[in-house]
Amino acid sequence: MKYFVSHCYALLLVPALFHSLSGGTAAFAQEADEQLAAHQQRARAAEERQDFAAAVREYRALADALPNNAELESNLGVALYFNHEFKRAADTLRRAETLKPALYAPHLFAGLAMAQLGEPDAAVVELQKAVSINSADPLAHTWLGYEYTAQSRFERAAEQMQIAVQQKPEDQDVWFALGRCYLELGKQATIELLHAAPDGGRTWQLAGEQYEAQGNKGKAVKLYSGALERRPDLTELGEKVHAPGGTAAAAKASRDANHDEEDRLYRLVHSYQAKAKEAFERVARIDADSYRAHQVLGDSYAAADRFDDAIPEYRMVLERKPDLPGIHGALCNALSRTGRIREAIKECDAEIAVSPYSAGAYAQDARLHVLEDDHAQAATLLQKALTLDRPPIAVYKLQARIEVAQKRYPAAIKSLTHYLAGEPKDASAWFLLARAYKAAGNSTKMAEAIETYKKTSDAAKGSGEVQRAFHTQRDGDALPGEAEMNGASESSGSHTQ
Repeated sequence: MKYFVSHCYALLLVPALFHSLSGGTAAFAQEADEQLAAHQQRARAAEERQDFAAAVREYRALADALPNNAELESNLGVALYFNHEFKRAADTLRRAETLKPALYAPHLFAGLAMAQLGEPDAAVVELQKAVSINSADPLAHTWLGYEYTAQSRFERAAEQMQIAVQQKPEDQDVWFALGRCYLELGKQATIELLHAAPDGGRTWQLAGEQYEAQGNKGKAVKLYSGALERRPDLTELGEKVHAPGGTAAAAKASRDANHDEEDRLYRLVHSYQAKAKEAFERVARIDADSYRAHQVLGDSYAAADRFDDAIPEYRMVLERKPDLPGIHGALCNALSRTGRIREAIKECDAEIAVSPYSAGAYAQDARLHVLEDDHAQAATLLQKALTLDRPPIAVYKLQARIEVAQKRYPAAIKSLTHYLAGEPKDASAWFLLARAYKAAGNSTKMAEAIETYKKTSDAAKGSGEVQRAFHTQRDGDALPGEAEMNGASESSGSHTQ
């Protein structure tokens, strides 16, 4: 979702900051000599030709000649940022903040640097300060929205993106990010609905709509029938169920039951879906052939399991913007879902190159190496993922698969215990845990895990089609393709009992 700040922004911002030194600060004018003036001119010229390594050298010389000058430290930090030296940029910009806390640019670019380093918590602190100093800059609101998204604080992210699109209504990146926020809020509302009414009529109806959107009318009608069976008051489903091939089931639920909460959550899901659709349509209206427009199409195809259609769309995104984070990862997922594992691994490696601080990128790559039985490389990638910010919880389950394959059963038990603390309803994980306990010789714990596996498995069977309809929304931390690996673990693994 993120992108590097345009170099044009630097050309607008940095010379203006330096102008305040040369024209508005008497101390600088008094101390400046021909050598300092030459450094200033060379720094500006380097920025104009986007030679930020040269700009860094010139600003460093100026900062050394005039120590404790907040504006010069700020200019140096900005140049370091555009030279992709994010750690040094952050350190330099924080010195500028200490010297002059009310200066805008250090907070903004320190936030951007921490974002690029994969540290959203630190980035949010800086960007909140930047917004409080200058609320009129859409860039600050946009990146604060990105970092709220990285923290999974999607409501706050949407608020910032809404401000940004009001300030810059033709920015397709912001509209795209806003649409993504609404999709995530819709997923959260869907999960709330699954928890509030796991076998409710609205849950079955929403699952039916998912299948209908994918073009699977047979499954959709089956689920609509189940919804009407549970909620006879959903009379709008009658036409869908009684269409050719549809058969209404006998009613199970009372018409007088209180369904206020599931109705509220169902409407909330649709509200967020409508807002997301509106935001994505705005992207297409701005430029129907832009990289964001093709990304929207690719994502929509992938959501409908039309991966062969998604692949060319993602390739067109990369033709237009090769360094856009997330696209190589999306292409990796699409290729792996069509069985092109070696091609997929190349895309995952490319995603890591673009997003070296993304735990999800390393985890996705590791999953493919597990599929290729390259457990050593997979383990290395997972260890890297675990050192980064907010690794997906699915990393621990994937790590356990490797540990079981390597017969490191105590380690597998530890990894699965951690995973199941966050995902207690994952039947396949309980099955794998039972195998690990059996191999470790702990029959008591094995029996407990088997019993829990049976309970969670039986609970899922009752509404299997519903669960499958929402498998991509069950957990935002799930890895692409995790569902397929889950099935394989139960069918190919040795029988525990």
